[in-house]
Amino acid sequence: MKMEAAREAVETLKLVTPAAIGTIAGLLQDDMRDHPRAVAANYRKAGDQISDAEKRDLGIRKNAFLSREALARLTIEGRLEPLTAHERTLLRATFTLIRGRRIAKEVELQVQLGKAFLGFEHEILGRQCPACNRLDGIVSDAANAHVLPPSDCVAGCTANYGLRPKIDFLADLD
Repeated sequence: MKMEAAREAVETLKLVTPAAIGTIAGLLQDDMRDHPRAVAANYRKAGDQISDAEKRDLGIRKNAFLSREALARLTIEGRLEPLTAHERTLLRATFTLIRGRRIAKEVELQVQLGKAFLGFEHEILGRQCPACNRLDGIVSDAANAHVLPPSDCVAGCTANYGLRPKIDFLADLD
């Protein structure tokens, strides 16, 4: 799931090169103890740093961290926001990974609840994307839940929507 989430984020946002898919997948945390901002910052800090002159050319502050490796993984679009390109890509992949894990975890609940388990309801957390907005309130089974963002999701969107189990606690009373 990590590679799939990373691939989708890289290919949609186009802030980092396809060569960074493995890097983004590697930065996705199993325990999610750190915010993607901190994870991306640590990645940018690791390794040989670019010069002050290169920082000036990129329009970033002198005390900012940006390794040569991180810079090499940026696309032309990513160079317009070199300090947040990896973070935004990682954030989108993280939301996808969370949705995938939710589905995997809740399938067991579905078996336990039987007909009381109605499916997974999509909850939109941000309203910047018309494609993601269309998912709000949709209930679907695990196979049809939108773990990956919709194909027409706008490029700047982090696809921050969630999936939660929808349960009819009164179903057995009928």
